[in-house]
Formats: sequence, structure tokens, C-alpha cells
Amino acid sequence: MTISSFSQVVESPLLAKLLILASISVIFFYLRRKDAEGHSGSFIASMAFLAVRDVMVALFPVPELFLVSDIIYFCFVLYIFMAPYMVVRPALILVIVLNILLAGLYVARFVFGVAAFLPSWLFGVIPVLDILLVGVFAFIWRNVKKESIARQIVGAIWPVSVPVLLAYAVAAIIFGYGNDLFQRLAVPISYGWFVAAALTSIRMQDDQMVTAVSYYESSIDSLYNLLMNTGPALKGSFTTEDVLASMNEAIVSETHADGGLIFLVDEFEDLIVCKSYVGSFPPPVNLPESLPRKANRVESFMKHVEFRLGEGVFGEVAKTGKNIYIPNVTDDPRIVVNGEEEFLRLASFMAVPLMVEDKIIGVAAVARKNRDNAFTEEDFDRCKLLANFGTLAVSNFFSFLAANEKSGLEQSAGIAAEIQRSIIPKKIPQFPGLGIGAFSMPARGVSGDYFDIIQTRSDRVVCVIGDVAGKGVSAALIMVMVRSILHLITNTNKDIATVLNWVNKGITGKIDLDHYATLGIVAVNINTGEVEYSNASHQALLVYRRSSDSIETLELKSVPIGVERTTEYARKALKLADGDIVVMYTDGIVEAMNEQGKQFGRKGLSQVIVRHRDLAPKEIVNRIKGDLSSFVGSVRQHDDQTVLVLKMKL
Repeated sequence: MTISSFSQVVESPLLAKLLILASISVIFFYLRRKDAEGHSGSFIASMAFLAVRDVMVALFPVPELFLVSDIIYFCFVLYIFMAPYMVVRPALILVIVLNILLAGLYVARFVFGVAAFLPSWLFGVIPVLDILLVGVFAFIWRNVKKESIARQIVGAIWPVSVPVLLAYAVAAIIFGYGNDLFQRLAVPISYGWFVAAALTSIRMQDDQMVTAVSYYESSIDSLYNLLMNTGPALKGSFTTEDVLASMNEAIVSETHADGGLIFLVDEFEDLIVCKSYVGSFPPPVNLPESLPRKANRVESFMKHVEFRLGEGVFGEVAKTGKNIYIPNVTDDPRIVVNGEEEFLRLASFMAVPLMVEDKIIGVAAVARKNRDNAFTEEDFDRCKLLANFGTLAVSNFFSFLAANEKSGLEQSAGIAAEIQRSIIPKKIPQFPGLGIGAFSMPARGVSGDYFDIIQTRSDRVVCVIGDVAGKGVSAALIMVMVRSILHLITNTNKDIATVLNWVNKGITGKIDLDHYATLGIVAVNINTGEVEYSNASHQALLVYRRSSDSIETLELKSVPIGVERTTEYARKALKLADGDIVVMYTDGIVEAMNEQGKQFGRKGLSQVIVRHRDLAPKEIVNRIKGDLSSFVGSVRQHDDQTVLVLKMKL
């Protein structure tokens, strides 16, 4: 051993190498928290290998050991640069296996004298060939579209990394691994490519966050504009035409279209009938031969046109429920050319179904006339988003019409209750790894409570519970806004605290402070039991642990959403085992009072959970409901009561 004292450690290059690797590893460990693709783990693994290698070489200064470790190290390099491209992975695996076999041959040659006729320098060339392969691959694939962050990182760092690593590999051949200058200078400098990768990763994650926030804020603003457009119509004349016109104008404005159409389905006649026409919309369907080709006559025809289900592009959407996105209509046979006049010339077209649950109630379509300004994928996403949530306004409007026959408070309560019923899940979904039970009980006909269950991926479920201050239509519309934003942004790789931050930014300034909302969000990986929890001034989370047969209380102090735009919410991560239970609830549960003025409390709720821990979530919910009813007796409650029970089934 060459290192036998502390002074030797300080004087040797080992300390500098380990400090460099440790510093860079800290950055990658930080980046790993937000790395949905797992690419940071490759860098961490390679640096951990190098750290172990450097310690071993310092203790056992055998040049052959360093060369073998370099061959393996360059396997990591190959993986980092080539693995993000699925198409080359078979070749990558072949090269890595070949490297490992050659490393094994070199060890056998050194220890047992196998293949002694092979010169040592031949094995030293392996890292050179590896990095040349990386360079050639990166150069050839430099213009390939880089959809993932991992591809963007390797695409950005290869011009720096390849020369550095190539110089290192060549220096090893020229000077030898036992050379003191090589160990003190070349090896630490070669680690510099990790610095480039770390800085590039930070920049790209920041850019991704800025882009995501910008997209979501833009989408939220579009939703807000849609709700603000339809809101006055709902409060005013209460005509179908006004509501649809407001929705149509919002979609046309937010997609920067020249014109828009909205059709509603007539179920009795199997027709769709145009109910709203905005702007200028060149017809994408055959015009009647008898219709004069004049702008005002064509516009009048389109304002009153109707189609059979399945007839033309509009009827196709109404029958199949499938979106149609045609950025350039020139070569699409579904679009009919009726003439070269400007009012007949269509350039770009989008149509989406208006659906309530699985039922198609209509079609929304937008058009552009300028062939140099086609709709983009972002425009298409925006159109689908606005149509989806605009349909909620249309659907609720039909309820408004019925409620309009009522008067005063009864009318307002009926509208609010109908809105709430439309956004609360009608059926509680169940998953192989997660059972769910829920109930919600209003105190006075209309509840200010809200809960939702959103499956964002096959293995990820987001559960939400909230409480909006106040009652009536205003509170119900805030629930709609919260639900709309959540359904828009929860399908993200960001942590759940970031999701809550986005909800807050989308709501703040758009609601009265009298109608703030508390919110609790739990994201569950139903395959692993990993849970993220974030809270905006909502009740603490209760977690029953089967292993200890006890209840944990998770509290996160925070302010409600809608109060301060710059609020940054915190998160807690936990791991659930089989049989563990998570309970989310509103304050109406724990603050429920009996005749003696005593509250049910968290203790009462916890006791019910522990007592019935072996039951299914639906049965636990029923027991909570029954115990709560027995506790309060005939005392009238003044707050809404909602509870959501999740139980792991790993």
C-alpha cells in the first residue's frame, strides 16, 4: 500500500479526485429529484465507480488495475451517451459486453498468463475506440429530434466531453497509468466533463420548468377567459345562444382562429345543428348547387347548417367522438374546395367533440384562412382543453335552465348543487394496488367541499380534497376552476408541491378573498406505495401503519390557495406498506359536535380507523359515517363533511 498515513492522503492526488467527484455528485443527487427519466442516476453510478476505483488504485497502485477499471468506466460513458436512443440499444449492449469480455481477458492475461502474445497497448486502445464510437455516433445523430431531456443533455455536452475523454485515453497510452503527472493532472481534468453535464442538466431542467409554467399559466388563463366569457351569459339572459356564443368566442380568441362554429346534437333526429357562428369560417363541406357564391349567402348558410351524424367532417366528429386536426387542408380529401374566393378558401382546420362523460353533445370547430399561418400542435391542445371544459359550462347551463324556474335562494342553491354534482366523481375508481372509499355530506343542501380522484398514469393516482369558503354559485364555480386546473396540470413529472403552486398561481387574483379554498393533495404510486403529500391550509393527513398498529399525523402549515400568488407550498414523501391506510377529510368531520358541545375530533376519527382497519375502504367510510351520526345524534351540523380513505393492497 502506498497510502498509510493521513499526510500521504493529503499529498496524494486521491483527495482532489474524491472532492471533485463528491462535489459533482451532490449536483446530480439534487437533479435526480426532478429527473423523471432517471438519466442522472447514470452519472451518479459512474462517479461512484470512479471514486471506488481511485481509492483502490491508491491502495494498490497496479497500472493493470487502472486499465481494467478504465475499460469498465468507458462502458458507463457509452451508456450515458447512447442509451437515450432506444434504436441503438442492441448495439450498445453488444459493445458493452465486448468491453467486459476484453477486460476479463486482460485480467486473465495478467494473472494467469492467458493470451500473453497480445501486446499490452492493444488493451489500452479500447477506451480510445469507445470514445471515438461515441463521437461518431453523436455527430451522426446530432440533428435527430431530441424529445427527451437525456437526449438534449448528451446532444449539448458531446462536443466538450468527447475531446476531453479522448485526450485522457490517449494520454494514458502515451504516459502510462503509473505516471505521477498523469495521475495528478490528467485524471482530475478528465472529470471536468461531468461538470459540463451537471451545468447543462441544471440549465435544461430550469428551461423545462419555465416552459412548463409558461404553458400551464397560459392554459389556465385561457380557462379563466373561457369561464369569464360564459359567466356573464349565465347570469344574464339565460339563452342557449348566448352561452354558446361566449364559449365560441373564447375558443376562437385563444386559438387565434379566423372563425369558429359550435354544433349541438339533436338526439331525436340524429342531426347536429349549428348553434353558434363567430368570425369568418370558409365551408369545408359541399355547398348546395343552388346557393349563390356570395359571402353573405355562404355565411348565412353556415349559420344555420345541419348534418346527419357521420356526414362530412363535422358529422364524423359527432358520430365517432374523435378529434380532427388538419394543419394544411390542401391534401386532405375530407375537406371540400368550393372555390378560390377568399371567403371560400380554407387553409387550416380543427374540430373536437363536446362530451359529457361518454356522451357527445356537440362539436366545436375553428378555422384559419391564411396558408402561411397554420394551426400548431399547441393550438390543437388549447382547442381540446377549452372544448373539454367549455362543455362543462354548456352542460351546467341545461341545469341552469331547469333551476331558473325556481326563485331566490332555492334557485342559487339548486344551481350550485347541480354544478357540484357534475364535478364530484359519480363512481369511486378502484385499482389493483389501491382501494378507495369516499363520502361527502352537505350541511345545508349545498356543499362547499370538493374531492376528486385523478389517474395521471397507469401507476399514479392523485387524490384531492378541498373546502371552499362560502356557499352558492360563486363557491361552486371556484370548485370548477380548481378542478379544471387540476385535471390540466396533474399529468406532469413534477412533484405534487409544484402542482399545488401552479393551482395557486392560476387561482390567485381571479377569485374574491372571501372565497379562498383549502386543499390537500396526495399522489400515490399504486405499484410501490410511494406517496407525496402537499397541503394548502387543509386538515392534517392521517396515516394508519399496520406494522405498528398506530396512527401518524402529517401536518404541513401553509396558507389557502387564492390568497398569495408567490406562496411556495411544501411536500412530504412517505412509503406505504400493505394494509396501510391514508385518510383525507374536511373540518366538518373533526369539528362535528354532539349535544354536550364536544367535538368528534381527530381522536374519534383515528379510533374508527384503527377499530376497522381490516375492512375495505368503502366499509371503513361507512363505519366513519355511522359512528359520526351516532356521535352527533339529532344536533344539526353547520359544516359540510367529506372523507376520503385510501388503503394499499401491495
